[in-house]
Amino acid sequence: ARMVLPIPGAVACRGSGQPIAAQDARSIRLQQRSPYAGAPLATTLPRDPSVMRPAGLQLAATASCSATLAAAVAAVKARRAGEQRGFVSRRANRGDGNAATGTTSRGGFPREPSVAASSGAVAQSPPEQLATDNATAQLDEWLLAQELPQPLRPILGSSAWSNFGAALVQFAVVAALSALGTLLEQGGPPEFYASKYPAFSGIILTLGFDHMYSAPIFVFLQVWLAASIAACTGTTQLPLAKRAQRFGFRSAKNVGRMGAFKMTVGSAAVSQDSTLEQPIASNGGDLSDAPVAAKRPEVEASRSRLLKLQASLQQRGFVVRLDEEECPGRLAASRGLVGKFAPIVVHLALLLCLAGGAAGLLFGSSSEVLLKDGGRADMGAVLEQGRRIKGPLYDLNPIRGLMSGTELHVEDFRIEYRENGDVEQFYSQIAVEDAKTKNKLFGDEIYVNKPLRYGGATVYQADWGLDRLQMYLNGKPIVVPLKQLPDEGGSRMWGAFIPEEIVAAKDPSELKRISNTRDGIVLVVENMRNVQVFGTNKALVGILRSPLAKVDKKMEGMPVQFGEKIQVDGSELRLDRVVGATGLIVKNDPGVPLVYLGYALLMPATLLSVLPFGQVWAAVGEGDDAGRLFVSGQANRNKPAFEDEVKAIVVSAVA
Repeated sequence: ARMVLPIPGAVACRGSGQPIAAQDARSIRLQQRSPYAGAPLATTLPRDPSVMRPAGLQLAATASCSATLAAAVAAVKARRAGEQRGFVSRRANRGDGNAATGTTSRGGFPREPSVAASSGAVAQSPPEQLATDNATAQLDEWLLAQELPQPLRPILGSSAWSNFGAALVQFAVVAALSALGTLLEQGGPPEFYASKYPAFSGIILTLGFDHMYSAPIFVFLQVWLAASIAACTGTTQLPLAKRAQRFGFRSAKNVGRMGAFKMTVGSAAVSQDSTLEQPIASNGGDLSDAPVAAKRPEVEASRSRLLKLQASLQQRGFVVRLDEEECPGRLAASRGLVGKFAPIVVHLALLLCLAGGAAGLLFGSSSEVLLKDGGRADMGAVLEQGRRIKGPLYDLNPIRGLMSGTELHVEDFRIEYRENGDVEQFYSQIAVEDAKTKNKLFGDEIYVNKPLRYGGATVYQADWGLDRLQMYLNGKPIVVPLKQLPDEGGSRMWGAFIPEEIVAAKDPSELKRISNTRDGIVLVVENMRNVQVFGTNKALVGILRSPLAKVDKKMEGMPVQFGEKIQVDGSELRLDRVVGATGLIVKNDPGVPLVYLGYALLMPATLLSVLPFGQVWAAVGEGDDAGRLFVSGQANRNKPAFEDEVKAIVVSAVA
């Protein structure tokens, strides 16, 4: 089948098994080494016929139809007599006898890439796209101007323990130990672990897992991880970034060696017709200089294409360098240099996080305190005790003095329960007061995962307890202290004892001495809503309900008394309030700002590290290739898209 199509100075075709006639045509030849050459056919034609070139422009082409593709090639005539202009695919000079596809593999086998060539292949970028590309180029220019330190040489076998695989193993072990430290109660006495984990208490105490984050094995892993990250930065990432900063110009012969693909832009050999039109020396003059003179305009045309390519690359956000300003012959361009610098920032962020953790272990302190509702505690004194952890260099802590002279005051404590009786959340209203004047300096309500921060200290809601019962006995107010009972079956209970003499007294305040301390009533409390009352005969008499407890429906038909007041051994007992106690952790960690800074850098740097880094090289041919422009490029990510983009840029620049 023979077809003639008027097109706007370009054609996109795939090899069809037939040669393409292109007499004296200037061409773009793509010598492809990329594995992404097998893209589908794509031909770009303008939708509006009025913008097409004159109908007289045509190129004769021969194509054969197959079961999978009916290929058509277009032909255009020259604008002026004796010359044809256009872009066609030419056979790669590999001697394989196949049709010209414009692409060859390293083994000489033809491939089927898509070659989209059109004068409108790269449309004018919108203003916002240009602004983004210019910002990218400015950032790359700034990174190019930075002087990086000299890379380090591998020492002590760092190439083996500082690679990516070793880092993954280190992170996995640290994460596993951190998870174990979260699940395992920290800072408990040895008796606690012996009773709760009888089979593993020896391992827990020997390896220091009761203080996981200061255990020797955990500290060693952190130091090893920091050394691995620092070694990887100095021996791997710094050399990669410095190499990306360098613009290596390539000669016409070497321009395609570093790239994933190669394009040749230029004119074919000068035909006989055009040679006749060249000036002939008179009087038998020497004609040896005639071919050189004939080629000189082509060389200038290639340099012009090189400058156009420079402008197109700059418009697309590339940083471009020329070997010479006056008479350029080589070009080197790069884009996405931030993707090469971002891994260094990621490593720096990780080192900051590890440094913050180390600062907390060395200079920090953490202690816990149980304060009853209305109670007070000196923040500085609590931290000095260091019941959970206290760094060996805590005395050198620069913000240690900020907590002196301040007190924590528990203004209110409450617990919210689920319908099944389980604790849902517990809240503490905390005020920070001046120890001398009792003036309130700061206050906030805290709960689990919402701490209070003041003066370099952080106060966490960690635990809860019950402190006392406020009751009325025969109309007289009494306060009954509570004591926690031994833990049995995982339930927490508190108990109290009221001697029989107090229960029988009309006014308990008039009693001066209690002679019988063995007989009385027993109160058992499991939460802040109900109190179980056992009489002197050790039988359950009733259940006192707190006035603050919510009762959705009236309790009727119960075998025992239930309500805010009950009768016990002839006396009336009424519950006013169950007073709780809040368990607080006061922590002073000077490494927290470093950890926050590390995470602030880690998130954007991780995203930027996946940006592709692309390079483009171009050179004007020499010798027999004078007048031709050779272009190649490569990218470390998204290679097919980068290859198509460079093709389109070259086509639009030289069209």
